[in-house]
Amino acid sequence: MSDNILIITGGTGGHVLPAVNFFKYLEKNNKKVFILTDHRGSKYVNDINKNKIYKIHSSHYSGNLFFKLIATIKLLMGFIKSIMIFIKLKPKNIISFGSYASASPLVCFLLFKYFFKTSMYLHEQNSVVGKVNKIFLKFSTKIFMNFDKEYLNINKYQNKILVVGLPQQKEDNNSLNIKNKNSSVINFLLFAGSQGSFDLLDIFERIIKNLNKLSISKQFFFTIQAPLSKHLEIENLLKKNNHKFQIKNFYNNFPYILNQTDIALCRSGAGTINDLITYKIPSVIYPLPSAKDNHQYENAKILKNIGCAIIVDKNKISDDEMMLFIDKSLNDMNFKKKLKLNFDTIEIKNTNDLMWNYIKNAK
Repeated sequence: MSDNILIITGGTGGHVLPAVNFFKYLEKNNKKVFILTDHRGSKYVNDINKNKIYKIHSSHYSGNLFFKLIATIKLLMGFIKSIMIFIKLKPKNIISFGSYASASPLVCFLLFKYFFKTSMYLHEQNSVVGKVNKIFLKFSTKIFMNFDKEYLNINKYQNKILVVGLPQQKEDNNSLNIKNKNSSVINFLLFAGSQGSFDLLDIFERIIKNLNKLSISKQFFFTIQAPLSKHLEIENLLKKNNHKFQIKNFYNNFPYILNQTDIALCRSGAGTINDLITYKIPSVIYPLPSAKDNHQYENAKILKNIGCAIIVDKNKISDDEMMLFIDKSLNDMNFKKKLKLNFDTIEIKNTNDLMWNYIKNAK
């Protein structure tokens, strides 16, 4: 029997990056591991040995009739290639990280699981179980969950749930959680994500225009992560208001930036929420309104419910309410102590170890 492990992922970085982190963990521990992704997700696997990567075509099914026709062709091509990959690798275990890109390979799993005696595991990053994971959950050995919460949409599969967190490159970040308390600068992070957002920039502009309402004498330094297409607009806003800043579409030293951040404005993808928890960053969160199953809002509620974030909607929250949260997070010592205690209620797990230990010991 083959000892090969196949990790299935694709689509956005939110699905692919945790899969890549788990792949690297297994590879470092000398496991025979391979990764299967779609062409969209392949940009996140550039630092992996090419002989370990398999790429397939995939597509979602939204759009007009012509798009759906093209999507059907892509899915058929992806399914045929997935069959070839399964026959070649005969994987003993597969771990799927969700997204529409995993659908075709998981159908192949159903075809071959008895021939190759393959076990299938799922990982769910978000607070709402995604459509593909939900469809294939009944065939899985276990579903690894990122967040410790009640998942009402999969009630009958509670026995399959194991809360493990999100796979990270470095599991132990405790040494990074000591910020420079003597700094005379307040570090503000705008984390706009790879897609960017004009709505998020509207919130940012409102914050900039209301900074004079804060009872803070320190200077702000803004670190901006945003797509190139948004840079000029953000630069003009900050220069107009005489603020110091740095802006890039990608930072190689992002853990260091997170460690220095005092407060953030961001979306609420699973990876972002995990970063906020790991580095204990109070945040103004604007969930992506178009996120499937409203999962970004559900993710954000994890921090809102413990008082470590405020969820904003540009049409439903006043500037005064938003600025009050920022002011208290930066200037109220009792509130800052409470924030730390609340963050500490969320356990940061050794995700990679938990997942692999379960898989290798499963019967």
